Amino acid sequence: MSETYCRLELIDCQQMCNAKTQRSYGAIAYSTKDKACFWANGWNSQKKAEQVALDNCSKQGPGCKSIVWYSKGGGAVAADGNIVTWGTDSTKQKAENRAMDECKKEGGKKCALQTSQCTP
Repeated sequence: MSETYCRLELIDCQQMCNAKTQRSYGAIAYSTKDKACFWANGWNSQKKAEQVALDNCSKQGPGCKSIVWYSKGGGAVAADGNIVTWGTDSTKQKAENRAMDECKKEGGKKCALQTSQCTP
């Protein structure tokens, strides 16, 4: 093996380790009035993820609000009319289940998942 090969392997290994320890944030913004939603994933701060989601959602409707943020897992939004709930968990599926359960607890009869996303 060459010295160059070993250096490249070391760099690849360090990047993989850093990627596993870096925290990645995501967020979902939603507008009840417009039924508009947008998400942002892979940001290095909660604030940035929420701002990107909100900015992009606002292009689809003026009533957008940041609903949920998540890191190292999933986030989901469920709604039934004016009832809007969210869920987070270690997986996208669990986050979806939590959002739907919360919607039903709030009195929703026709709760529907609006969106769900996850970060590594």
